[in-house]
Amino acid sequence: MPTLVVVRHAKADSPVGLQDIARPLADRGKADAVEAGRWLKENVGGCDLLLTSPARRTEETTARLLDGWGATPVIVDEERLYEASLGDLLRIVRGLDTPAGSTVVVIAHNPGVSALVESLTGEVAQLRTAAIAVVDVEGEWADADSTSCSLRVLHTARAETGGDQ
Repeated sequence: MPTLVVVRHAKADSPVGLQDIARPLADRGKADAVEAGRWLKENVGGCDLLLTSPARRTEETTARLLDGWGATPVIVDEERLYEASLGDLLRIVRGLDTPAGSTVVVIAHNPGVSALVESLTGEVAQLRTAAIAVVDVEGEWADADSTSCSLRVLHTARAETGGDQ
């Protein structure tokens, strides 16, 4: 059974005059991303493929998450994940071609990631920064929908100094 792990990027900074795609992680986001990786190591195990938006904050989340996780997946910068609609995200997930039993991580942005988890599982899921949704997929990626997917867990990673959103 494939596993889809949907991650909303960690808390970003908002420097004046910087384009949205270039926004870096805030200090709290850096710590929370490492904590997210630690949680994934303890609760998910390995990872086969990681898709990340090309935004700076998602790339920084990816790097720090992998520092905490210790996983060594194939990493793909997926242009379509930046400003992705629900339709875009469903096409990406349903187009995955990985072996049975693989774990795929998608690191992207709201409102898309919350809508994706809700669409696939039928569960209300408002992903905060550094939130992780682990979705079990029965069958093939191409058939992923609310009849074949279930939400295993929704977790928001917070470092001890991380505070709230």
